[in-house]
Amino acid sequence: MQATGISALLSLWETACRTVAAGEGPFTIVDYGSSQGRNSMPPMRVAIKALRLRSGPSVPIEVVHTDLPTNDFSALFEALSSSPDSYMNEASDVFPSAIGRSYFEPLFPPQRVDLGWSTWSLQWMSTGMIEAPDHILAGMSATPAVVSAVKRQQAKDWERFLVLRSREMRPGGKLVAGFTARTADITGWEWLLGELWSALCDMRTDGWLSQREQTRITIPIAIRTLDEIRKPFLEGEDFADLELEHLDLVRLADPCWEQFERNGDALAFAKRHTAMMQAWCEPTIASLIEPSRNPAAFVAELFNRFERRLVEGPRPHEPYMAAVVLSKRA
Repeated sequence: MQATGISALLSLWETACRTVAAGEGPFTIVDYGSSQGRNSMPPMRVAIKALRLRSGPSVPIEVVHTDLPTNDFSALFEALSSSPDSYMNEASDVFPSAIGRSYFEPLFPPQRVDLGWSTWSLQWMSTGMIEAPDHILAGMSATPAVVSAVKRQQAKDWERFLVLRSREMRPGGKLVAGFTARTADITGWEWLLGELWSALCDMRTDGWLSQREQTRITIPIAIRTLDEIRKPFLEGEDFADLELEHLDLVRLADPCWEQFERNGDALAFAKRHTAMMQAWCEPTIASLIEPSRNPAAFVAELFNRFERRLVEGPRPHEPYMAAVVLSKRA
């Protein structure tokens, strides 16, 4: 699913790389929220190729991957050195590095960055202090107090991200981002996250955790509408010297569903979606479980129940992604 969303952004990214205001180099590209780097390889290859076509085959290019200090940067650098998809393959004068710090903090000196890239990351809030009693995802709660707290936090986080990135970008620099979004009425995550919440509720009924512990297991993600993304830019032509060049809502097809329709294998379908969900939310859930509960056993039970629920009622998962292009005023 992540790769599907990234593919939908690549044409916007290539255009940004071809049109970014830049001299002869060197160039600095930043991958905000890199994770282990597997999904960073295609966009970085696109950027390197586009910049080299503009400025020559030997222009120095710096690629900086940023993520939280807990990120597995060892896996990132292993992929860079040994993966057949690595953007370092047959590349020269390309210099990769990493920063272990949240992008809600300053990451670079002023006017250092030419190009920024971020996918499947900006839906995460900067705090996990908001707890929802009625859903596993903070941004899908229907509790009025939770809804208000989430909207305030996501607005602050978005504005802070924009201000910090603007300071770091060179005049004429560009940033392309794709992250979980929604319409005014639906998120596209009602089925999968609803089943995960139901599995957690079943575990509560079966005595695996208390009501207080269940409430504490809240994933700190907020799903913005396009109006919420656009809001900082409404009072003028730009915000923090940034122009919103492009904003679109993309609905992604479910590659797992396409395979299920061909072979009818509900178990394989469920396993693929379970693996996808575990990849992005299992570490967060595990961190919210009391150590005395044996977090490893707890999350194994939770996702086993989740998988069984998907087998019983497979449906297509078609989430929305916001496609955003920002440029810094020259």
